[in-house]
Amino acid sequence: MKHQMIIVLCVLVMATTAFAGQQEFSKGKLFLTPQFAYYSYAPNLGVSVEYAVTDNIGIGGSFMLAFWSDDFAGIKISESLITPSVEAYYHFTKIQAEKFDLFAGLSIGYSIFSWSWDIGDSKWSDAGSSGIYLSPILGARYYLSKKLALCLKSHYSALGSWTGIGGEFGLTFMLGK
Repeated sequence: MKHQMIIVLCVLVMATTAFAGQQEFSKGKLFLTPQFAYYSYAPNLGVSVEYAVTDNIGIGGSFMLAFWSDDFAGIKISESLITPSVEAYYHFTKIQAEKFDLFAGLSIGYSIFSWSWDIGDSKWSDAGSSGIYLSPILGARYYLSKKLALCLKSHYSALGSWTGIGGEFGLTFMLGK
């Protein structure tokens, strides 16, 4: 099911590049996006920032957090994942259309995973499978006003311990110009 959703999103983004708008993304603008994400392992909360270096290229980064725990049969499990990343995007701005900003990019980051198990009188914990990851991204912003947009991104983590498919949904605030 997840693979089908990603394929549909990819086809949709490629088929609708004609709707990208230059007014929405241009050199010198700064974009701040508080976001919610769901990857194949857990829900995440975080924030991303992007700066428009040119009229088509943006650079930035994200900081995402995931925490989960469970308590069953006297075993308490607690895990966390923190993922800071650096990102670069290409925005499809050649064809004019209002309210849309479609983009593709690449994210390189570091997954910081830790876990703790509490079984009666015994406790175990470890840093787990932390490491570098690489993730291609497809995304779109739909502008509700000149400075506010809905943002949707699709990730496929292709390298690292936390590989899988996921998506992010956020509210983008355009700062500056």
